[in-house]
Amino acid sequence: MVGRAARAALALLLAGCVHYPTVMDSGGVRIRTENGRAVRQGDGLVVSCDIASTGKYGDVIVSVTTPVARQAQLVNGRGAPLGRLEVPGATTVHFTPAGPHIVLTDLQRPVERGETFIVTLMFQKSGGIGIVTLLE
Repeated sequence: MVGRAARAALALLLAGCVHYPTVMDSGGVRIRTENGRAVRQGDGLVVSCDIASTGKYGDVIVSVTTPVARQAQLVNGRGAPLGRLEVPGATTVHFTPAGPHIVLTDLQRPVERGETFIVTLMFQKSGGIGIVTLLE
């Protein structure tokens, strides 16, 4: 009888020991976009933002789309098109006019200062992730 009680007490004690793994523990991909902003450049827009990768592994941006422009393109600081851009794990990639950024051309409609719109980044693993973008 004492053995059964000891085993029952041990089972109850061990039942309270639970570990919930974090994204870093499980090795997943977690991408978040922040600080989306756009400025006019000629008849198009230049989009800047921050992409925070908090997972253990990174992902790759393969394309860009938005409903406000017929053409959305990922470019480097010199304006040359980038076919893809790697976002390493556990880092923040800053999209700036001097570095990688997004150029929107052939606008579908007039976009007014102060208006917000969505720019969608297509990732190889994560799929589409939107950037809430404010036209400054």
